[in-house]
Amino acid sequence: MTLGVDGPERLAFGAKRAMRELREHAAGRNVLAVLTDSTADEWHRRWQRSDDRAEQTGIVDCFEFSRGAAATQTTVVNDDLAVSTLERPIEPDQLRPLLERYLGGWESGQNGTVVYIDSLGELLADADREAIEELLRWLRGRTATEESGLVATADADCPPRATAAFGSILEETAGQPTYDTDAPTAVRRLRMADPTTFGYFRSYWRDALAALERADRSFVQAGQLDAGTDISSRMLGATLSAFARLDALSLRADTNGPNRYDLRSYDPDRAAELGLAVDALPE
Repeated sequence: MTLGVDGPERLAFGAKRAMRELREHAAGRNVLAVLTDSTADEWHRRWQRSDDRAEQTGIVDCFEFSRGAAATQTTVVNDDLAVSTLERPIEPDQLRPLLERYLGGWESGQNGTVVYIDSLGELLADADREAIEELLRWLRGRTATEESGLVATADADCPPRATAAFGSILEETAGQPTYDTDAPTAVRRLRMADPTTFGYFRSYWRDALAALERADRSFVQAGQLDAGTDISSRMLGATLSAFARLDALSLRADTNGPNRYDLRSYDPDRAAELGLAVDALPE
């Protein structure tokens, strides 16, 4: 079945924007909601107030009250609603088979499915970032059709570094993050003061972030870092220079030739927040 609007594949900033994205794409599709920040009853009451009703709804309730119950328990409420509980702390290896049962069971029908995650921050409270990244990659592949999609919520509990990593997997974003720092002002100042460096930063900040995460020494030049892509040392160096100017890392002062960066001062959350801020700027 081909629907009028393609299924979403995006990271939404904040619960309100995530629900808006879900409602915009739910009509004519099944919805599979993974809840860690609200109970099944709370979420379903809000969902029922939506004008865009899903075909079938599955809820995986991972809220605290599930402790002490069976590790996995599913209740079929009616023909259009099933609720499963999963004990906290959540293990992605336990969550994934449960999601697969819903997705596989609905595949024989004509409707696509939108998977909704209400709090990546809460998932991170239970599992490490790499495990959540693997889960998102699997969900992205599992819903990569015109009829299906994925909406994951980057809430206030999701650190900038993790938000940037998740955004790299989902590629599209909805809404804008909130900041407790000067990141938006700092990147706007860089655009005005040095448009060339700003342009490199805007294009390659994710590559630079990945290269810095793989660094295994205290002092590096751009040519000594592996960006994991076809980005050149010149492009990477310009982006690292932007990070230095924006106080995410520092330059080693006593060096000749190419810049050498002091990674002892590297602040990955500051770097990620700056990148998210530049992504939010209008073209």
